[in-house]
Amino acid sequence: MTKLLERNVKFITSPRGIAAFIATTLILLATIRASLFPGVGGDDGEQLIFAQAFSWGYQIRNPPLVTWLLIGVQAGLGPTVASIVLLRGLVLGCIFLLIYLITDQLCRDRRLAALATGSLLLIFYVGWKAIHGFTHTITVTAFYLLALYLTLRIWEAPSRPLLIALGLTLGLGLLAKYIFLLFAIALILAALTIPSLRGRIISPWLLIGFAISLPLVIPQGQWLLAHVPENHLVRGESDLSLLENLRRTGSGIFRLLTGVIGFLLPLWLFITVIFWPALRRPPTLNEPAAERIRLFSRLYTVLVTLAVITIIVVQSDRLRSHYMFVLVPLVPLIFSRYGPAFQAEQIRRYAAVISTAGVVLIGSLVGKFFIEPLVCDHCEDHIPYDDFARQLREAGFKGGTIFAYFQYDPLAGNLKSKFPGSRVVSAKHPDVIAPQKHPSGQCLVIWPLVGVPEPNTATIRTGNESPLNLGISQSTPWRQLTSTLLPYRDRKHKLGYVLLENGAGECR
Repeated sequence: MTKLLERNVKFITSPRGIAAFIATTLILLATIRASLFPGVGGDDGEQLIFAQAFSWGYQIRNPPLVTWLLIGVQAGLGPTVASIVLLRGLVLGCIFLLIYLITDQLCRDRRLAALATGSLLLIFYVGWKAIHGFTHTITVTAFYLLALYLTLRIWEAPSRPLLIALGLTLGLGLLAKYIFLLFAIALILAALTIPSLRGRIISPWLLIGFAISLPLVIPQGQWLLAHVPENHLVRGESDLSLLENLRRTGSGIFRLLTGVIGFLLPLWLFITVIFWPALRRPPTLNEPAAERIRLFSRLYTVLVTLAVITIIVVQSDRLRSHYMFVLVPLVPLIFSRYGPAFQAEQIRRYAAVISTAGVVLIGSLVGKFFIEPLVCDHCEDHIPYDDFARQLREAGFKGGTIFAYFQYDPLAGNLKSKFPGSRVVSAKHPDVIAPQKHPSGQCLVIWPLVGVPEPNTATIRTGNESPLNLGISQSTPWRQLTSTLLPYRDRKHKLGYVLLENGAGECR
């Protein structure tokens, strides 16, 4: 066992070893996800719908960069489940790489950089949840890390290309997720408080880099302003009582605190147990290392302050756990601050934990395929879309426009992957309509028969009110499709549909 642990630690803590380990883990997870599970979730389904055509915006909740990237991937793979799984895998790969580079930049120890990189597998939301979704969130996380890495590089040896790259990153990050604005403000403010960094970061070349992003940022901002309802930014709840306002503010701050603690689970538990002596008696740092620690501490001080101010102003008590991906840069900070005091035996044990985590993640994804259908309500990842597509073709659907309802399964996006030549519109985003491909095509109106009260009337009503202007009577006869959930045969999933041979309204 000792020899096995020794070989493992040599492998995990080497640059090539950790690169091979992470790449293999991500490839296996992506392959299992794309091959075993026939369906995708809500966020991925939306992206398959949005990526049918380029636009400066698709929804006010998220900017369009992820969709633009997916359009590029689909130029080679088509509108498939594999396309979005591949995109997510590439973004995750960038995150792991940047964690390695940042840690190495901070402490100049490739062994610690490798351990920090593998540590991401021990964060539940990164190692497990990010495989199934959070595509916008992990994309903005990559921009967080890239901005930090470029800042550290500029601090060490400023150059025009690095300053331009940082300015460009600060601009494009806004197109990944709007919350990046808070991070960009916090990073610049933190950098300005450190004299040795301030003189290097203040440069016209930084502004030039940001200006390069403006041809994309400005049109997207104009689209956003044109589509945000007047009451969206202002909640319009001034009539709430003072106690209710205080309750919401308190609840929001409590969620912020629990989110900070919970997001890094179980990583911080393993680090605390294995490396407790180093945490209790941290090593003495030289001044350059201490300055870099101060950059991180001031960055997060500003971020927490901005978060609390936002909670108080907006009175939001709906903070979500995946908002905490901004904590991912804490991983390099932990290893650079305490890593020099880690002992050989502790590193050996921690490397074993990282290796085990990779195996557990792969095994858990396979287990999810077999176990989840026994306990899930809607089982959106297991719905047999291939069989439903076959049945629709046998029923006479050849191509045209598909109008699909959105509760409780992301039906529209999954049908797009099965009918790549058809235009698909989701009832959740009825204004996002790609150009018509078949002026004389058919119209397929379809909905899940699970968990939706009167799904046929809800779908037809939504379609009639949408820009497609279906004009279909609520009494229109409809048919039903039935198939079995994978991998078992004792659970059924059903869809209802209306197929209009000559189209209806703009649905054709």
